[in-house]
Amino acid sequence: MEMFQHILTQMLVIFGVVLVGYFATKRGLWATEMSKLLTRFVLNVTVPLIILASVMGEGLHFATDELVQLCYVAVIIHVVLVVAAYGITAFWHLPADRKGIMRFVITFGNVTFIGFPVVSAVYGDKAVFYASVLTIPFNLLMYTIGMLFVRGEGRLRQLLRPEVLLSPCVVAAVLALIIAFTGLQTPAPVAKFCHLIGDMTIPCALLIIGATLTSVPRRSMLGNRFVYSGLVLRLAVMPLLMWCVMQWVPCSRYVRDIAILICGMPVGANGVMFCLQYGKDERTMAQSIFLSTFWSVLTIPLLILIIDNM
Repeated sequence: MEMFQHILTQMLVIFGVVLVGYFATKRGLWATEMSKLLTRFVLNVTVPLIILASVMGEGLHFATDELVQLCYVAVIIHVVLVVAAYGITAFWHLPADRKGIMRFVITFGNVTFIGFPVVSAVYGDKAVFYASVLTIPFNLLMYTIGMLFVRGEGRLRQLLRPEVLLSPCVVAAVLALIIAFTGLQTPAPVAKFCHLIGDMTIPCALLIIGATLTSVPRRSMLGNRFVYSGLVLRLAVMPLLMWCVMQWVPCSRYVRDIAILICGMPVGANGVMFCLQYGKDERTMAQSIFLSTFWSVLTIPLLILIIDNM
């Protein structure tokens, strides 16, 4: 019961920030142009710093054997998710833009803001360390393949372009890997600086989602068949698929359970910012994020119950 209350509280906080963005825009306190400019600031400044902050801080030590196990599990997780995203949509007759959005929805969950608190509530503070390591390749893929999905350019060779490989988010993800593996201890002021600005990412992303939802007619707020198809895949099919795969992966049950749980998080909030950046269908993405977060209040406790009894 306590765990459910913690998750419910977390979701209410998220919806509260989204509603602030929504009503601020409705009252003329937030302009459409502001969302686009803030999106550029978040993707180029605050997100790279929150990625770096994930491997900085007191008491965050990365033992080599733990890192090796967590890293190959992380690779397996994201390979399965990306392959599933391509495989499921390959035979689905969708426009290119919607196909990219569906691939993003399937692959990328809101691990940082929802996943970490949930993992901490269920498995303790140590689990946040494990989840943070599993998130390092997630960040690298989010700002390469994730952007590619939303842009609708279906060729993976686009990832080799300098503007992709040298983007602030990709560079930050690579630096985070180096810091984790070398055990480099960053000075406390540097870590505090990264955390201070990086922590702006989540509230800014949620405000942008709220502002974007003002362009969605009220009758469409409950979504459509396309949106709900994505929600079923993200919240139910992907974690169950990951459970099947993890039965064959040599790792501790602790790591396995955390890996499965983070695969059942709602759609990543960065999706709507990518849509704004590249002029894609931000309304559908905002609906997917909003509704997946709403329904995850029920699906996450159910997933935890299933994991504990398997």
